[in-house]
Amino acid sequence: MKKIITILATLMLTTMSINFAKAEGFAVGVTGAYNMIEASGTESDAANTGTESSVRTKSVDNNVFTGSVFGEYSFANVSYADSGVTFGVRYTPGSADVSDKVFSRTDTANSDTGSDSGTYKAQAQVEKYINYYLDLPLYKSLYVKAGWSQIDVKTQESATSTTIGSYGDATLDGINYGIGVKGENGNIVWKLAYEATNFDTLNLTSSTSNKIKADLDTSEVNLSVGYKF
Repeated sequence: MKKIITILATLMLTTMSINFAKAEGFAVGVTGAYNMIEASGTESDAANTGTESSVRTKSVDNNVFTGSVFGEYSFANVSYADSGVTFGVRYTPGSADVSDKVFSRTDTANSDTGSDSGTYKAQAQVEKYINYYLDLPLYKSLYVKAGWSQIDVKTQESATSTTIGSYGDATLDGINYGIGVKGENGNIVWKLAYEATNFDTLNLTSSTSNKIKADLDTSEVNLSVGYKF
């Protein structure tokens, strides 16, 4: 991760010395990104006795490559920078695992709570990421990004016991921010950026009234290439 950020920072400093002319117009294109997904959460049993086995905490992560499409509109040059203000939307189809492994546990029978023994396996996926953003120029080709994002979280659990229960899915909102460099070559536009998104807290209740509370954050290094009309 540190190596990726160092390379990105070097490229940003190099391109800042180049003056890119910006023209007003609409652009569409594609984005390739290296994503770093991090999540941490707690699962509490419905009959929480306060023991270690009734409250479980876990932190997971996964690194994946994704592709997306975008459309944006850039205004003409503004007086305080060499690039214009840009409004856009970016959509990432497909899905990615939140964790790079499937986690499992084995519960023992408990006559007090009415549960029986069984093995529980859990995983989660995120999909249908959409991002509405605003690019604000800083200096020459350097810009900062701020936006609002939304993502679907799909739980994937299986159990050998019906008393363990299952969770549903959820949609999370998030605040997106980043920094990058951009430029044009004729009708071809490009952007290189580092971005991060902080999503709202995930709260889910299972069919057996167990509860999950989790935080999801993502960061990425991406390269976008498009065509301006």
